[in-house]
Amino acid sequence: MVRRNNLCINPRFFDLELYAIYHVIYDYLKESTWSIIWRVGEVIINEIKDLIDLDKTMDPFEALKKLGEWLKEMGYFEDLEVRRVSENEIEYVMLNPVISSGAKKLIDEGRVPPHISTALMFAVLKRFNMTAEMIGEPIFLPDGRVVERWRLTRLS
Repeated sequence: MVRRNNLCINPRFFDLELYAIYHVIYDYLKESTWSIIWRVGEVIINEIKDLIDLDKTMDPFEALKKLGEWLKEMGYFEDLEVRRVSENEIEYVMLNPVISSGAKKLIDEGRVPPHISTALMFAVLKRFNMTAEMIGEPIFLPDGRVVERWRLTRLS
């Protein structure tokens, strides 16, 4: 048996696995699947907050950028952009996220996609006493970009 020290999961397999998991979760929970997505984001952020110095970051947009850079390092997507569109709206652009094929298929089937990075970003905003709501569905562009728009609200 040959041992490989630098194992890396194939992105196509990861996409397929997540598609299947969220397909089945939706079969059982329907729209309640969203509660799993948001909770998963919170759990992961709690696990990685020290890795990305989240508690040392005072600005929510800087925290989102730090998280995005970490996701890029992890191979989740090739690149990202988080930009403020207006006072309470953000546009989140991902380039070739590894789950885009499965996520698009789930959306086309009327199911809930994993929204892995979105759930992480929303969990970061929650730490800054903010909440975000997606405006419409993600837009999947032919060049591999996936664009989401979020509406931000301060929690009282």
